[in-house]
Amino acid sequence: MNRFFTLAIFSLFLLMGVTTDVYAQDNKKKKKEDVIVMAQFKGGQEALVDYLLQNTRYPAEAMRDEITGEVIVEFVVERNGMITNAKIVKSVAPSLDQEALRVVTNMPNWEPGTKNGLRMRSQLTIPINFKVIREHGKYVDPETMDDGIQKKSKRKRKLKRKGML
Repeated sequence: MNRFFTLAIFSLFLLMGVTTDVYAQDNKKKKKEDVIVMAQFKGGQEALVDYLLQNTRYPAEAMRDEITGEVIVEFVVERNGMITNAKIVKSVAPSLDQEALRVVTNMPNWEPGTKNGLRMRSQLTIPINFKVIREHGKYVDPETMDDGIQKKSKRKRKLKRKGML
């Protein structure tokens, strides 16, 4: 029996930074630096990639029609770490958009962002790339071999060398 496996490759770009505002006070300019730390997935970016790889399912219709592309999802991390207001910023196809939204809205709570040590809401954007990879005429998931046996690290290294991850 033939099995079809799929791959969703994710690229993440989370912005972090420090902003500087200049305030006028009694005709003097006073420089005040606000230290802003953006929200982050618990465990960091690598843990986020692992979560997305484990929880995203390539829609059967998109796989069948070999629909690929980058879906960009924007969302807010609330002060308590919950994900809210997820929306598609760049669409590819309804089935891929729906899957990207499902995975983002079901993410566990994040570490909230802070401004000068106080928790704040943070708006983030994640691009999620969907690609169909074939080997020997079969669709392949990098997490498994064709026989379903887990071979994660070896398969991931091979895909990284080929520039697919």
